[in-house]
Amino acid sequence: MKFIGKFIVFILVISCSSKQITLKEYSNYPMKFAKQKITYPNYDFSIFIPKNWEWKVETYETEKIILGIDAVSELDKDGFVDVISIQKFKSLGKNNDLKSEYEFWLNGMKNKPENEKLIESGFTEILNKKSYFFHTKSDTGRYGESEIISFILDSGIEGVFYNLTASASQTSDLEKNMSILVQSLMTFENLNN
Repeated sequence: MKFIGKFIVFILVISCSSKQITLKEYSNYPMKFAKQKITYPNYDFSIFIPKNWEWKVETYETEKIILGIDAVSELDKDGFVDVISIQKFKSLGKNNDLKSEYEFWLNGMKNKPENEKLIESGFTEILNKKSYFFHTKSDTGRYGESEIISFILDSGIEGVFYNLTASASQTSDLEKNMSILVQSLMTFENLNN
């Protein structure tokens, strides 16, 4: 009888520990971390990212992406990195409003790879401004695969939007690392408004 009781407790612990964490939970997870403020060279936007992260201005081969940066963590003990990516882009679906652009992206999610799972999506004001988000993760079961939260928000220019993306490796530090990434994205400021 003692064995059965321990077995039930073990199953409950395993099933509870595999619960998927939501965007809201990541944003409210109490994390203190050293930050550095970065500003895009033309003063388009600023954001606080984790201190000692490398970041660089990206150049793109498509006219749709106007500007962007990538900020990357140091390799963790298993050789994985976490990434923050910010892009300012012209509507991919020739949409002028935020909701239509979100619906265009959501429709495109129907063609996602089989091993990529949409966890949640929708409207949010977690960034202290109206935005839409997508929360996906690789569902292969392999250690270190990505979990991604992307936001789409207005740039203040009709038909032009920002895409803010947090990509964390699914490691034992996922909850802590994704919380840091989401909380960094919450400091994003469009300097042209």
